[in-house]
Amino acid sequence: MSIIGRRKKTKLAMPGNQNRESDGTVAAGVFSIKFIFLYFILRLFLDNPLAALVLLVIVYAIIDRRYIGAFPDFLKPLSRWQRITKLKRQLEFSPSPGQILYEIGALQVEGGNMEDGLQNLEKAHDLIQDHADIEYYLGVARIRMGALEAGKQALENALTLNPKIQYGFPYVYLLEYSLKRKEPQQQIDAYMGEIFANGNPRMYYEVGVIYQKEGYTEKAREMFREVQVSFRSSPSFLRKQQRYYAIMSRIRSIWLR
Repeated sequence: MSIIGRRKKTKLAMPGNQNRESDGTVAAGVFSIKFIFLYFILRLFLDNPLAALVLLVIVYAIIDRRYIGAFPDFLKPLSRWQRITKLKRQLEFSPSPGQILYEIGALQVEGGNMEDGLQNLEKAHDLIQDHADIEYYLGVARIRMGALEAGKQALENALTLNPKIQYGFPYVYLLEYSLKRKEPQQQIDAYMGEIFANGNPRMYYEVGVIYQKEGYTEKAREMFREVQVSFRSSPSFLRKQQRYYAIMSRIRSIWLR
């Protein structure tokens, strides 16, 4: 039996969960009414339906980033690009470019630019030895670029240098390696054990996406449910950071049906 299966059997229902879900549904309904009401008020003052809608969306986006966290940070790619541009200017005059190359490469990998990120990280790796974060990002980029064995080795090096590196995220990509290599279930369960030991809604969501991409539909569905369970049990001060993954897991679960 898989770890996911064992986990589901031992999980106890929390009495407050149903109440919180009900409260969330009521809150969503109230918010929808307020949204529609504000739209008509703005439309009345602006005398332009499109302008009212655009203004309302902008206002909501600002409120969402400050208090709710339901949408991704649309300014984050711009901030990342500005940071990379600044680092590249510093690189031209730096006598010790290893750290700058690492930062550029890590930002590129986080932004999904695996090819350029891998090139910069490999240059940084040649200049700086035994750097856990460089090994981690190298592992991520290599696995996503199809260099599976080299990626696995880099992730294992990162864990050797710092077992707590990136709060357990190396195991997410080691799981991806195992699924791509069709490794025995025992090895997959071992990685899942580490993921559950370190898990949070974002991590469970990423695992669900990996299962979905590799064709494990039922496992993906289980992980998306795990996102909801983890989100509901999270402290209130963390929910703003995690709400996006809770929403996206629901959307992906609908697609899986």
